[in-house]
Amino acid sequence: MSEPGAPESRILDAFEEAIVENGVQAASFARIAAIGGFHRTLVQHHFGTRASLTQALLDRLVDYYARRTLEVAAAAPVGERVAALLDWMLSSFGEGGPPRQARVVDAFVALAPTDPRVQRALQSLYAGFSNALASELSVEQPGLSESARQELAFVWVSLAFGRAGLDTLRAPLSNTDVARRACDALLVAALG
Repeated sequence: MSEPGAPESRILDAFEEAIVENGVQAASFARIAAIGGFHRTLVQHHFGTRASLTQALLDRLVDYYARRTLEVAAAAPVGERVAALLDWMLSSFGEGGPPRQARVVDAFVALAPTDPRVQRALQSLYAGFSNALASELSVEQPGLSESARQELAFVWVSLAFGRAGLDTLRAPLSNTDVARRACDALLVAALG
């Protein structure tokens, strides 16, 4: 991963902004350069091809979410880590949630059916969230079976990313509280 402020990092930041602005397909080298305030040859020099640039951004997204998931869990007391992870994953844009990254993930979701690289990166990202939640559930709810923990974690991650997509669309019912109550209700049902 490149250092913040390094040319590669600035290019990836501009690529994210271009994706948020108009989607992955419209994020051309020229548009990335215009957003970043540099010449488009800088993008070509550091990444060469569109495929290399896309892979670098996918790698950065997976790394970001993996690192942030660990930080959120580690910052919460044992016994409250599932709640902290859910609160972070379901947080509204501007309230601690990852606004640009979530929108970029949403844009890549649309490409996943036709691009195996994107599909693998998103699978890795979702698996990281699911595994972190399932691991913390094993501590907080030791009576739940492994399959119940995995299923709950999967549904929670699905709710988090689905809600993030609804926020991106500014859907009227994409409320964080609704998604959080659904997560709590699923846990109660699994314990019940």
